[in-house]
Amino acid sequence: MEIFGRRQSEIIDGIEVHGRAAFRARTREALELLRLSVLFGAARDHIAVIRQGRRSGMKAWAAKPTLTVGKATWRHSVVWYAGAIAHDAYHAKLYCDAKGGKHGKEPDNDAWTGVEAEKQCLAFQRRVLVELNADEEIISYLDRCAQNPTYQGQTTVLNVSKGQAGKNIA
Repeated sequence: MEIFGRRQSEIIDGIEVHGRAAFRARTREALELLRLSVLFGAARDHIAVIRQGRRSGMKAWAAKPTLTVGKATWRHSVVWYAGAIAHDAYHAKLYCDAKGGKHGKEPDNDAWTGVEAEKQCLAFQRRVLVELNADEEIISYLDRCAQNPTYQGQTTVLNVSKGQAGKNIA
């Protein structure tokens, strides 16, 4: 374990995990649960780093694909956190697949982000969570999200006609 200021780092299931002790413990629980899924390899193979942050997001293009996880996600239920890891790992998989198809050139954003990619990631997340016996409330929530997915890469929209800011919520 390495110490970086008040945060520490450790390797869990081949993934570097950076953050405070409570974050690392919760991430360990989520990865242990995710390990029960036959789809775990698809998640683990596309995330090199999971780090604690202010908000969640996937940096699939990084040399070490990095999932930053906000408090609302990692402090939620362990099954939800495991599903969130799977979801963002699938974004990274889509990016990796698209980049491979472009012979190493940067893929179009639509290949791994946006509405269609979000639908695929939600479907993958749902398969993982069903396999992990997530409760019906979580599965129903994902089903509702899939009907009208909002990609979270854009979180704030501006209503120019009225000069008001709002938030997209998936």
